[in-house]
Amino acid sequence: MKTDLTERNLQSAAYWIIIITGISIFLIYFRSFLEPIVLAMVIWYLIRTARKYIGKLQVNGKYLPLWLQRLMAFLLTLFVLFGIVQVISLNINLISENASKYDENLTVFLSKFKEYDFFGELFPQIEKWIAELDYKSIVSGVFSSVSSTLGNFALVIVYVIFFIFEENYFDQKLNGVFHAQHRRRHVMQTIQRISLAVNKYFTVKTEMSLLTAVISYVVLLILGVDFPVLWAFIIFILNYIPYIGSLVATLLPAIFSVFQFASFWPFVYVLVCVELVQIIVGNYIEPKVMGKSLNLSPLVVIIALSLWGSIWGVLGMILSVPIVSVIIIICAQFPSTKGVAIMLTENGNIEELERDFEDE
Repeated sequence: MKTDLTERNLQSAAYWIIIITGISIFLIYFRSFLEPIVLAMVIWYLIRTARKYIGKLQVNGKYLPLWLQRLMAFLLTLFVLFGIVQVISLNINLISENASKYDENLTVFLSKFKEYDFFGELFPQIEKWIAELDYKSIVSGVFSSVSSTLGNFALVIVYVIFFIFEENYFDQKLNGVFHAQHRRRHVMQTIQRISLAVNKYFTVKTEMSLLTAVISYVVLLILGVDFPVLWAFIIFILNYIPYIGSLVATLLPAIFSVFQFASFWPFVYVLVCVELVQIIVGNYIEPKVMGKSLNLSPLVVIIALSLWGSIWGVLGMILSVPIVSVIIIICAQFPSTKGVAIMLTENGNIEELERDFEDE
């Protein structure tokens, strides 16, 4: 069997390599420019989702005007985000203020291992490392990083406002670009499938992350771990990151319990209890609710997670799954790229994916 390496195929491959390389360089080099826009799109999407729920409200048998729905959704979303920022800032400041106490507890914890021969030789090095570790600087660095991110919040809000205004003229612009009705209908169907895929993922993921965070909060509260609200919020955010996020979210409060209680057993209790919550929600409840609508290959998810994490950090990890879903939907629309879409799916069945969206 001979491989057909025609000039046309080589040109096509070269074009794709150039395009992918150019996009990668653009995403990395213009990260500081693109991140506020991406965050604005996420917030705009949250506002749209909130508006759908507000749109179901009736006053004297009449639905609220569209402008009022958008205003209420906008203010509600900003209020929730502002509350979250205040809670995080308060908890980080409290950890910074109590850093010396946790430092002492860790020293007490490590001193208990002096009597074990295994740790006898390693203990001086560990003790030196602990002495050089500045918890206040670490916490302050995290706080500065959060503050720097929030420093662009005003710019993000400006982008969100313009996205809301742009929403009014999107259909009109689409009609101007695509004069043929069948092409316009095809584009609208593709946009609708993308919207359904992203909505399906974020809606279910938010519900499951919120459920995991609430149960974990109760567990941490019962176990007496400090700052359960902060750990619950971290669990909520990290659960958007596939595979790795849930593990890190479980380890963080477990490790902190060592600093708080100066004992190894609280670490075990917190680790087992929180991980049990993650397993029940993530492996049993979420698959039943999420179903097979996304149909993504686990290998592709891991690669996308690593790729986008290296490009955009935590934000890239959170958006990695929706980005792959959008790529599959777009590639499935063209014969030349349909093979790419098939390779990115879990079972290679594009028709099954389309049926799932039609059933929504």
